Amino acid sequence: MNRNGSLLGALIVTAGLASFGYPASAATTTTPESHGLGFQGLGARIGFVDPEGASSTVALGLHIDAGEFVQHVHVMPLVEYWKVGASGVDVRDLTLATDVNLDFPVEGGRVIPYAGGGLGLHFVKVDDPFAPPGFDASSTKLGLNIQGGIKNQAMPNLAIFGEVKYSFVSDVNQLKVMGGFTYNFIY
Repeated sequence: MNRNGSLLGALIVTAGLASFGYPASAATTTTPESHGLGFQGLGARIGFVDPEGASSTVALGLHIDAGEFVQHVHVMPLVEYWKVGASGVDVRDLTLATDVNLDFPVEGGRVIPYAGGGLGLHFVKVDDPFAPPGFDASSTKLGLNIQGGIKNQAMPNLAIFGEVKYSFVSDVNQLKVMGGFTYNFIY
């Protein structure tokens, strides 16, 4: 998948999420008070990743809604994994990251746009059958990412989202188009 195809996919996800949902009059986009930091919810994510120098593949992940440290600023620890093979060489990336997202609630709207960024550790492993015995191409790299997306509070305790993320990682920069859900615990 080329970069134009990834952006087209992001637009399709965005349009689908914008058209899905319950009536705007029933939507509550904000709460008067913040719940603070803490284990607020759990979710899953799936999408496409286009790593630098390799073909596109599927990425899977899990995330935690760790709450807000100020109103509309969410902390989201996450883990993501992808693997791609080309010409007998496999490249894998297991990412442990924390994102901070700023919500832009729209009064009476069905969707909430957000933007953010974060830091992550990328455990990159390259399996090359043509490498000399004992050669290890594993490395741990620090990554910086930026993202933007939309979420829809489909039910009081269930939100769906779509986002586009770019991760700056040495030799393995990645464009991701992800979607998923977050189940929020109601206190």
